Amino acid sequence: MSGSASQAIEVDVVVVGAGISGLTAASKLHAAGFSVRVLEARERVGGRCFSTPEGADLGGSWAWLPDESHVSNLATDLGLVWVPMRLDGGVRLPGGKRQSGGGEYLAPCGPGAVRMDGGYAALAEALAKTLPEGSIKTNVDVRSIKKSTNGVEVVSSDLTLSVRRVVVAIPPRVLAARVHFEPGLPPEQLAQMRGTATWAGDWCKVVASFKSNFWRKNGDAGVAKFGGNSLLAVTWEAADPDDLGEKGACLAGVNFGEGACARLAKFGEHADTKTGKSNQALTEAVTKELSGVFGEDVIRDQILAVYHTAWTGEKYTWHEGDGGALGRGDDPRRLYGHPNLKKPTNWGVHFAGTETEPKSGHVDSAVAAGERVFLEIKQALGAPGGGKADL
Repeated sequence: MSGSASQAIEVDVVVVGAGISGLTAASKLHAAGFSVRVLEARERVGGRCFSTPEGADLGGSWAWLPDESHVSNLATDLGLVWVPMRLDGGVRLPGGKRQSGGGEYLAPCGPGAVRMDGGYAALAEALAKTLPEGSIKTNVDVRSIKKSTNGVEVVSSDLTLSVRRVVVAIPPRVLAARVHFEPGLPPEQLAQMRGTATWAGDWCKVVASFKSNFWRKNGDAGVAKFGGNSLLAVTWEAADPDDLGEKGACLAGVNFGEGACARLAKFGEHADTKTGKSNQALTEAVTKELSGVFGEDVIRDQILAVYHTAWTGEKYTWHEGDGGALGRGDDPRRLYGHPNLKKPTNWGVHFAGTETEPKSGHVDSAVAAGERVFLEIKQALGAPGGGKADL
């Protein structure tokens, strides 16, 4: 969509944000007969669920079943498959040292996690496919939501939608900083949103793809620990075609905090923003770090590509001043699910996103939030009744 001419379009519900939470709400609303449009500021769907072409995750990565029933049931409904997180085998340490085990204590998922075949991007893509063609519009940055005579107006630079209800499914702190509400949100609600850190907002992730799962062939788990000011703090197995039938052989790594993200960002722009593929400078830097623990001969012979995301550089995820998950030594999850993060306005705006649920910032929470706002809107509207105009 381009140009500056405003279009006035009537639908039942517009969803702002095409992450898992927004897509879940949109999918369920459409299935119930409501006319729905989804507006996404990025050029892709998925939000913090972003995966490489091999299906290795650069954002949300795991589920813990059967406890996380919302995402488990949704995956079953969509015909998606889980893959076990294997943490058995040798662990690599700085300087190339090796210990016989302990990967379950070093990998951030801990024991008992599973990952999605194809990465969590597969979940976003499957949800998007449940919607009619043309329902999702990318590169639309919504900056204003206003009460109108007949409902709500959602306004971007070149689009105005007249709707009965709105779902805002973006991180609360980003919402508070970027979206203007008229009338304004209550001060205490806005303060709660501003004070709630984005889950994993100050994490940075790297994925390296290889010709084969060399770590398994060497009796390793793929878990490695790095020291000092490394780009990576720890790695783990993120995809394996040889044993598990996934799309590629990949190791993923993570680091935490604004400083770590800044070290990653100093290497410059991505070679490909759609896939997260890294430029040559960062590819070489990551290759060097991996060589230091797995061996230079192995890495140089096996490595195919490097991908990364520093989430502090994503303005639709991170707002300057965001404390992030670990940035201030205080777990932000104690604030998740607060009533002021999810209390609807009395004029038709509903709030979703993983931070609005009192869980752990996981994808399961995002699904739960999408299901919650669907029920809120269904109860409020009763039956579909908006226009069917195309964007």
